Amino acid sequence: MTVCKTPEEALRVLRSQPDIDTLVAALKQLSSNHGFDNAFALTWPGSLQEQIVNTIVTSIIPTFWSALNREDRRLLVACLRNITGVNAVIARLRSSPSESERNSGAKPGAVRDLLQVTRLLLQGDDVVLDLWSGLQSFGDEEIKRDLVWKEIVNLFGSGKIVGSIAQAEDAARQADQEVRTKSLWLASAGEYASWLGRNTASLAHEGNNDGNDEGTQARFIDAGKLLDKSLGLRQPAPFMKGFFGKSLEINNESDAKEWSKKIVQRVADTLPAFRRRQFVEQTLQWLASLLAEDEPHQQDDSQRKSISSGAVLIDCLIQSNPAMQNILSDLLADATQTASVSFLARQACISALSGAASETLQSLLERVMSAFNDALFIAHAPIVQQESLAQNLLLIAGHLYRQTPMAVLVAARSSSHMQGVSNRLDTSNARARWLGMVVATAISGLVDKEGQKMNFGIEDMKSEAALWYLGLTQVISEVGTLDGFRELILATPSKLTVRSKVTPDSRVETMPQLDGKPTFGPPRPPAPAQTEVIGEQVTELFDEGSVEDDDDDLKAYAKPDSDPEDSDEDATLVNRNRPRPPVYVRDLMRMLQDDQNADRFQLAIQHAAALIRRKSDFGSEVKDHAEELLSLLCNMQDPFDTDNFDELRLQAIIAVLLSNVQTLGGWLSRQVFVGEYSIAQRCLMLTALGLGGRELAGFKSEDDEFNPRLQNTEFPTKRLPPRLHAIYAGASTNTKRLDSAHKHVENQLIQPLALQAADQSTAHLNAVKIRTFFSRLSPSNRTKRKNPPNQLAQIFGRAFFFPLLGRYQQDLAAYSSGSLFASAPFMLVTFLRTLALLLHASGPATLALPQITAEFWDLLLSLRVLAAGDISVLQAVLFALLTLLEVHQDQPARLAQEVPKQLAETQQWVGVVFERFGGGDGVVGGSEEEKKVRTLAAGVLVRLGDVVKVEQERLFGRAVG
Repeated sequence: MTVCKTPEEALRVLRSQPDIDTLVAALKQLSSNHGFDNAFALTWPGSLQEQIVNTIVTSIIPTFWSALNREDRRLLVACLRNITGVNAVIARLRSSPSESERNSGAKPGAVRDLLQVTRLLLQGDDVVLDLWSGLQSFGDEEIKRDLVWKEIVNLFGSGKIVGSIAQAEDAARQADQEVRTKSLWLASAGEYASWLGRNTASLAHEGNNDGNDEGTQARFIDAGKLLDKSLGLRQPAPFMKGFFGKSLEINNESDAKEWSKKIVQRVADTLPAFRRRQFVEQTLQWLASLLAEDEPHQQDDSQRKSISSGAVLIDCLIQSNPAMQNILSDLLADATQTASVSFLARQACISALSGAASETLQSLLERVMSAFNDALFIAHAPIVQQESLAQNLLLIAGHLYRQTPMAVLVAARSSSHMQGVSNRLDTSNARARWLGMVVATAISGLVDKEGQKMNFGIEDMKSEAALWYLGLTQVISEVGTLDGFRELILATPSKLTVRSKVTPDSRVETMPQLDGKPTFGPPRPPAPAQTEVIGEQVTELFDEGSVEDDDDDLKAYAKPDSDPEDSDEDATLVNRNRPRPPVYVRDLMRMLQDDQNADRFQLAIQHAAALIRRKSDFGSEVKDHAEELLSLLCNMQDPFDTDNFDELRLQAIIAVLLSNVQTLGGWLSRQVFVGEYSIAQRCLMLTALGLGGRELAGFKSEDDEFNPRLQNTEFPTKRLPPRLHAIYAGASTNTKRLDSAHKHVENQLIQPLALQAADQSTAHLNAVKIRTFFSRLSPSNRTKRKNPPNQLAQIFGRAFFFPLLGRYQQDLAAYSSGSLFASAPFMLVTFLRTLALLLHASGPATLALPQITAEFWDLLLSLRVLAAGDISVLQAVLFALLTLLEVHQDQPARLAQEVPKQLAETQQWVGVVFERFGGGDGVVGGSEEEKKVRTLAAGVLVRLGDVVKVEQERLFGRAVG
């Protein structure tokens, strides 16, 4: 083992294929900053450092990594913990061998070795701090140091690391299909963002935070640059959780103001103005995920404590910081931004603003009141934005009235408020009009004397929702403590229920056994242990030596010939521990979580829907576990390639949904837009909502061709065995889902229009016609059956439409073009088809149909730009428009009076679409798609023409033109 005197000599040693002892000695010298005669450090980039690092990555790691022990591996990784080393490892991962190279003889094990190196290299919360400290300690050129730090910021904040590692993992899995590489946390965007947030906080909190020297200020500036770049990852929840969580872990002071001045504000002040606003927006998005409410109308003590704890975070941002206070005020007055934040989070913001900057509340109240009462806002804004502004207005008015009553009185007597109430009462939108009455009544209740308070005297003002809005002015929230906020972070549950790995020991304990067979249901008491022999004891006596003598006289039989016919009847081949179908929901959930036993898992998923439907109206077992079971089903994977797994899971989700649709409809609608679900899982939820709603509306028998027929959804009665029942009751039809239902409804809407057009084109032959084409649709020769009651019409708006539409608008407001529903047309198409199918099934008797019509129509018109670039979105929009017109077919005059502007815009736009696709010059998508678009557009124009004709006859006594 030789000792290198210069780094050049160490480089020659690395290139000369050294033994392990020589390699370790060279690595020790390179990792220590004083191992050579002259000063040399790998942390400061240079040509020699680059040569050494590249030699380690390209030669040493593939040759020696598997032979090194743990300490030597850490020593090697220490030599790579610099910007040159991180760049070299990531570049090597990005150039991982392709499939053709692997087939030609490349070793895929090198990729797995690099993945292990990367995991150790980026492990810990002080990686960025170590890189920064190395530059500050050994770099004497300020310009070069700034350039190197900029390179570090671009590397860590751009997401290149996540993409490179994910690509390398995929290459390793494809290279060796027998060994499945365990996924690294670095390949997950959420976990990487959380790690980056913790590293940013570690850099910001290092050293003396009270000083104003150049070193401390430079550290805050560099931390701000990394924070600036990290905001572009668009992972607000995990990044902010890592950033603020690490800050609380490092700083144990209880005074929020001091903590804010020392750390958060000093880093945020280094950000540009637009990035500072983005920082506040993403902080609010994370706070909204912490304070996500299921029923904001029912706040308990735990929710009020969470609001006070969440207000601490906002107080840390805005305390003695006018710039941050103005940003928060702008966000609370912006209808688009405030709609993307949960009510509890907005309540925490207003509480913090009221305590830290009470002088800004009056101007904020005037801005919110002006926006809420604007005539254009009332006519065009989505109702979810109007509701959020109304809630903000009442909360601000309540806090301001307790501080300065005269300010609220002046605002209530202002002309803008009076004119706004008048604008609200004049609108045709029932929900917007109701919001105006609620706000006017609440403000009047604050400033007017008894007997002079405003009272509209209608039943809608006595509902539970109205009473909740009126009570917002009396809500009192205070800023909590840092300890409470720390508890809030630690106590927040995960949004997704991840199936835990089942160990052999846990599998034995989960299912008790009786007589060697698994049992189900509640645990049974243990059987009493037998400690003594009961009854007479029989003892076998042998004479001494008799056993050996008898064995000598016995002759062994010859081995019989094997009989292949008996092989199937061998008792040793019979599985006597076959699982039984679950009979309790708890047993079903345990079996669905078992990823080790294929028989138990497949038996559970096959019987899940039938069991849930049997239990829905029998006790409260399903309702007690509904949300947990839905979360498990939505996030469940198929580890055993089960036949018809997607269809069976879909039916199980529908069964749970229908067990308590008024509650679970809104819950499942929210899950479509939250969490880390995949596109396939979100589409599955939308499909379950669509088909479940159609079943509520009485379309179950019609949708049997789309949904798999269940084995038994009733309690046992006199019934044939399954084999004979399948013969006499009919075999199950093929499984189809939302697309099949969409095609069926689309044909129902188009066929009458086509036959009616055929009758009009052959009107000159009416004299010789036996019957018209349209009359063939009449079921005159069929036995008329009484339609089942439409249960969907009563709950469609509350349980399906408004939760789905509200979450969609919040998602767009929060992520804009980065939203999944804006960037993935398939998701948007599925979303629109789900709403259209549910509206069609709900029918003309739908409660709050005028409000639903206006909201849905505005949504469709807002998608005209997206529809112009994607033919699938265009088809979905036209189908939804045709469904809207079909639902209002019996009352066209009412439609013309309630949404005249939308009618005119739609007629003009659809006419352009019809002409555009008439000659085949439409959006790229094929002739069949263009023909379908033209057919749908023609159907919409015909229905619009009928509405216009009826309205003209009502106004002029005859049709015009």
